[in-house]
Amino acid sequence: MKSEQNRRSTASAPTSWQREAPCACVRIETSPQATHLFPYQHLVSAFLSGGNGTETLRLSFSSHDVEIAGRNLRPLLLALQDFAVKWLRAVPQRYEQLAAGEDGVITSIKVEEVAA
Repeated sequence: MKSEQNRRSTASAPTSWQREAPCACVRIETSPQATHLFPYQHLVSAFLSGGNGTETLRLSFSSHDVEIAGRNLRPLLLALQDFAVKWLRAVPQRYEQLAAGEDGVITSIKVEEVAA
């Protein structure tokens, strides 16, 4: 029984995000070499849209826009509403096809500075 659980855990996709309240900021990892920290007090709006199995979550901060693509992103949006997301990152491409589970799967993240 225990070995069956171990096999299932090694075959699952890495986590795309972590919920932990309360958080003062959210860490967004766009690559192994690039990480952004955004204070929740600078979060202006969040918008979730979807279709054809892919969803897009757009976050607007006072100085940057963040576009997150993936599947089953509604739980992420609800955690952001509670300022309870500690970090998020895209899963490696080789894991994208594995079951998303309740937490969803982030497939890509784009961060752009807002023109002043």
